[in-house]
Amino acid sequence: MIDDELDPHIGAALRDVAPAPDSVRDQHIATALGEIAVTAKRPRSVWLGAAAAIVVLLVGGNALYAALSPSRTSPAEIAMPESTASKVSPVKGSACGADLNEYTIVGTYTASASVQEVWSSAQDLIVVDQASCALLGTFTHPAIFTSANGCAGFALGAGNQAVGTYSVAGAELTLVATPTELQIHGGSCEVIASYPLPARP
Repeated sequence: MIDDELDPHIGAALRDVAPAPDSVRDQHIATALGEIAVTAKRPRSVWLGAAAAIVVLLVGGNALYAALSPSRTSPAEIAMPESTASKVSPVKGSACGADLNEYTIVGTYTASASVQEVWSSAQDLIVVDQASCALLGTFTHPAIFTSANGCAGFALGAGNQAVGTYSVAGAELTLVATPTELQIHGGSCEVIASYPLPARP
């Protein structure tokens, strides 16, 4: 329990204390103000030092990130040219194009020392052996959602080949051949479908 009243003896003792002379009181006030002034200067210098350290870390971190990041022109990074889009003429140097009237060429990739061509129509993708024009595989297009983002470039993994870009239902897609599958990358460069590489005849 808290008792707010002073013991009468303590109250009387405090009243009996003689007041300090003005010179002592002024000296105490000056000492207290001097301590406040010194304390006020220290946090500012500490704050400025901390701010400078943060700026140095941010600038150094960004410089390190830029130095370690692959450059935009790195050979492992691709940017599909406009010429490989679905408006490409159906032959593009291929002897197989004459039989593919409804298709446009997406591009080529190499598997098992053989060049395969990938062709696109409104319904599907087909893979054709370039030497024999034999049909190796047919893949139905996945459900496609148009994205406002364009997949202007992304890093290819080791052994992966950029086949080309093409359009389906107004969405621009990028086709990549890995050592084991064909991958369709959507507008944000995410894999929206993958199919095993077709075997040679």
